[in-house]
Amino acid sequence: MTQDSKTPEFLINRRKLLFTSAAGLGTGMVFSLAPSMARAQTPIRGGKFVVGVDNGSSTDTLDPTNIIASATVFASYQFGNRLLERTADGKLRSELAESWEPSEGAKRWNFALRKDVTFHNGKKFTASDMVYSLNRHRGPESKSSLAPLMKGIQDITSDGPHQLSVVLTAPDVNFPYLMTNVIAQPEGEDPSKGVGTGPFILSSAQPGIRYSFRRNPHYFRPEQPYFVELEILVINDDSARLSSLLGGTTHFASKITPKLVERIKSAPSVKVDVADTTTFYYFVMRTDQAPFDNPDLRLALKYAVDRNLILKATQSGYGSIGNDNPINSIYPLYSQLPQHEYDPDKASFYYKKSGHSGPIELVASETIFPGAVNAAEIFQQSAAKAGITINPKRVPGDGYWSDVWMKKPFCVSYFGSLATEDQAFTQPFASDSPWNDGYWHRPEFDKLLVQAKSELDVEKRKQLYHDAAKMVQEDAGHITLMFAASINGLAKKVQGFVGDHFHGEAKNFAGCWFEA
Repeated sequence: MTQDSKTPEFLINRRKLLFTSAAGLGTGMVFSLAPSMARAQTPIRGGKFVVGVDNGSSTDTLDPTNIIASATVFASYQFGNRLLERTADGKLRSELAESWEPSEGAKRWNFALRKDVTFHNGKKFTASDMVYSLNRHRGPESKSSLAPLMKGIQDITSDGPHQLSVVLTAPDVNFPYLMTNVIAQPEGEDPSKGVGTGPFILSSAQPGIRYSFRRNPHYFRPEQPYFVELEILVINDDSARLSSLLGGTTHFASKITPKLVERIKSAPSVKVDVADTTTFYYFVMRTDQAPFDNPDLRLALKYAVDRNLILKATQSGYGSIGNDNPINSIYPLYSQLPQHEYDPDKASFYYKKSGHSGPIELVASETIFPGAVNAAEIFQQSAAKAGITINPKRVPGDGYWSDVWMKKPFCVSYFGSLATEDQAFTQPFASDSPWNDGYWHRPEFDKLLVQAKSELDVEKRKQLYHDAAKMVQEDAGHITLMFAASINGLAKKVQGFVGDHFHGEAKNFAGCWFEA
């Protein structure tokens, strides 16, 4: 993409973000805080920053063990911190942990925690709070999406007020990446109240409407945040969200729909940030229910999708084609599989083999990903050429995650924030994952993941993930349409913004300010 006098300022166009694999880590290596990048301007303190985000509803919660919607993800980055964070290029750096060190061949991980951190309720942050926060995700009653990723944790202990030790059942060189997901919370506080250590303190929460914050004067990075107030508005309608940015009501608009980018090319007051991500959009079939318990029908539907047309029509060409598995070339251990191309003849063959007849309902909501309803309608047209009848059913976004996802037999969805190959396979597909939305259970697949997590040889681990990807592609309930591009819009006067492009979501806005 080029910039000329008629286009807004394009901050970044990183077509591929590769993070440094942890495969080469050995015992005795210590990782410390990376130096911050020099700023072109001196930050200015003051002002109220207003953010417009999508994918929020009245049923949302701020409990970190149950955050699934984009609106609450944005909110969580304002009030919370993790032990570690990912930089824009995918590397790890300190947040609440000053350093982290593997021992026993990466079976034990030791974290030295910051001593200058205070929760919003005045309580000093200690290792015991981190033990509590981690255990909330891994308890027997936990519904957290991280629960299956924590099955490999044997014990978590606080070895002093600022020393945390995590013992695993088997070596896991990628374990620190998991620590970019767990928000530190004070033990004894209601976990849904948004009390954390983050740069902004939650003033009020109206799920599905707005979240209001004020500056945390005791933030452990004393120069931040620069804004004195921050407000997150839930604006699910794509056009309305963009209009709020263009009209100056908001200073940031998440997930600019690709088809709307053309509208802002001549706007002098905005700029956009574009990058490929690991976020993927898909149709999901419940493999535990008829008719999707039939593997031939699942294959028929995978060959009945015209992914190229869907990408072009719904994303204006931004992003990349999916291939019915969660791994793309951004991951360092990616292996290319034969592409599932649109093939009406193959789709017809497997459909007849399945013995199914009659219409198939596909539930879709435009709030789930840009063009979701249009994608379902295009699927209806392409499948018809194979003799398959798809009936798209459009529903409101409010309540979608509680009433449709993981309940209806066939619906649209998306996945993001998957930091490693292990997470990308485990969260959506492991048999014991609470987010296994296809209800797909394959013991041999689960064994592959266990083997891969402990395999120190990079090439052997890459082959294991290749085998896992092939198994998912051919048999699981996901029809992966595409990998999304992250397109966010900002007022041109906003400086210091760095998006989380590996995840496809923004992080906190502590480092942002308004230029003079």
